[in-house]
Amino acid sequence: MLVRGKREQWLPLLAAALVSAVLFYSGFFTFLFAVPVQVVFSRRGAERGLLAAGITVLLVLAVHTVQALRFSGPAGYVLLDVLTPVGMLAGLAFFNLARRYPWWLRLIAGGGIALVAALPGLRALLMAGAGEGELGEQFRSMFAMMGVNQDWELWVDLITRVVLSSVGLALTAGIAANWWLGNGIVLRGGGAVQTLRYARVPDRLIWMVITGLAIIVASWVSGVGTYAPAGWNLALVGGFLYSIQGIGLIQHLLHLRGVSPQGERWVLTVALIAFFIPGMNVLVAGGLPLLGMSELWIDYRRGDRYEGHTEQ
Repeated sequence: MLVRGKREQWLPLLAAALVSAVLFYSGFFTFLFAVPVQVVFSRRGAERGLLAAGITVLLVLAVHTVQALRFSGPAGYVLLDVLTPVGMLAGLAFFNLARRYPWWLRLIAGGGIALVAALPGLRALLMAGAGEGELGEQFRSMFAMMGVNQDWELWVDLITRVVLSSVGLALTAGIAANWWLGNGIVLRGGGAVQTLRYARVPDRLIWMVITGLAIIVASWVSGVGTYAPAGWNLALVGGFLYSIQGIGLIQHLLHLRGVSPQGERWVLTVALIAFFIPGMNVLVAGGLPLLGMSELWIDYRRGDRYEGHTEQ
């Protein structure tokens, strides 16, 4: 009975970790690889969630080690890839464990943890953008296979700029998406509905966006782009948080008009679909943050109690 009990305790954790590892290497669903781990966090608690995350890291590390042994170049570049999923899982774990803090602060901190873990990989990419390091040679070979033998450095520089300027948004949004989907699976299994209706950020967070925009403008005016990626990351992450508030505001207004919680979920679904439609994506990417920021001046929820989290 003891062995059976331990088996029943470990099998769900192993299964979740295995599915997470498969999603990570799937390519298409890599961005959502931590959803099964979040399901464990939400359903079985923090301790087992940490165990599932740890097992996932071991599986990813094992696969990367095999790839590194077969890699013709320096194996360190292959192993650098492990740091990104490790950072994502660490940020997700922090978001789940530090519940005494408001959701927006946990999300920023979780994204920061993931960003620290990704720094060695970003440094290698920056060296490649300067035409240095083994990764730069790999880029040269890749573009040569695509028939680009001239000015390939310009393409690498463009890729480097885009990645460095948006990595904070990608990691923060990744943690948010994995938490939202994993927690939503558990809630729907219990008959509950997840909503962003209560998601609000403090007014002072607007300074994060203003600071980011100021750095971008200063970099453009001075012609020195060294600090521009920092500005873009601040502005994009702040805009993402206000986008969440904007979606919550739309859900709140629909709720006041008698729309069911199941109908409120379609707001997020429609926003995600529109984000991939040319033309509509510009409207969504610009409109949702501005709608969230408009609450700085317009009290849409007059008389409502402030809620600093989304676990409702």
